[in-house]
Amino acid sequence: MRTHRQAVFSLHLAVLLFGVAGLIGKVVTAPALVVTCVRSLVACLVLSAILGLRRAVAWPQIKAYGGMLVLTGAVLAAHWWTFFAAIQRSTVALGLLTFASYPLFVSLLGWLALREPVQRADAAACGLVIVGLALVVPDWRFGSQAGLAAGCGIISGFLFAVLTLCNRHFTAVLSPLLLVAAQTGVAGLILLPLAGGQLTGLDARDWLWLVVLGVVFTGVAHACFTASLAGVRISTVGVTTALEPVYGIAFAWWLLGERPSPAMALGGALIIGAAVVVARRQRPAPGDTAVRSRAGAVPR
Repeated sequence: MRTHRQAVFSLHLAVLLFGVAGLIGKVVTAPALVVTCVRSLVACLVLSAILGLRRAVAWPQIKAYGGMLVLTGAVLAAHWWTFFAAIQRSTVALGLLTFASYPLFVSLLGWLALREPVQRADAAACGLVIVGLALVVPDWRFGSQAGLAAGCGIISGFLFAVLTLCNRHFTAVLSPLLLVAAQTGVAGLILLPLAGGQLTGLDARDWLWLVVLGVVFTGVAHACFTASLAGVRISTVGVTTALEPVYGIAFAWWLLGERPSPAMALGGALIIGAAVVVARRQRPAPGDTAVRSRAGAVPR
């Protein structure tokens, strides 16, 4: 990016595209499994083309970390699958906000798995997420649609947190765009045997939306996101990406008529506030990149 202003614009555009991506999962008739499979494969092709034009494909690196890329690609597939399942079972707002619980899991995994010290601010952020979730979900009964959607969204947030921690290692040795291309490709190929039989039943309208989802809201979004990294601070990236649910909910309200209730709006504010708290506490380390705050620009 030539200027800081261009970098910030590119970052906000990417986050806007990430946030609106959930709406496509709502308007298509294809199940979440198919949406995830097609999005992953199309995004992989787009990102691979971008890398090819830049002559930035590093096959030796991909081969060296092949095992972990397959594992994290599988986590990505499950993350996206549960995310779109949450969107389709309820509303875009509920899916986005329950997924946005991931700062809670990032902190918990850091304390439990990485033995990171417990900080008061992180503990407070976890408390905000828990209270926010209690307000966001109108019916916690597991058999209800809202309860099932919330469960899927929270699982998606947990998987995103796992991917975040895994990709902290990868971003020190692989470029963010290459990392995303490899993981989306793995995710799509893993799901293809499960989704393949349903692909022939998609109508032209669904194919169009899914291609747009993969090209614009995944491939172009990640290209914009990674292009902004050199021009903004990691804390700025973290705070800006916390706006993803805001963009998504605003467009769902405008285009789909999904108006959040006052309780959901308050709960969402608490969850987003927790994400901002966590993001502002991030400190860059040697070899660190802003992309870590989104799990290597984890596909959204």
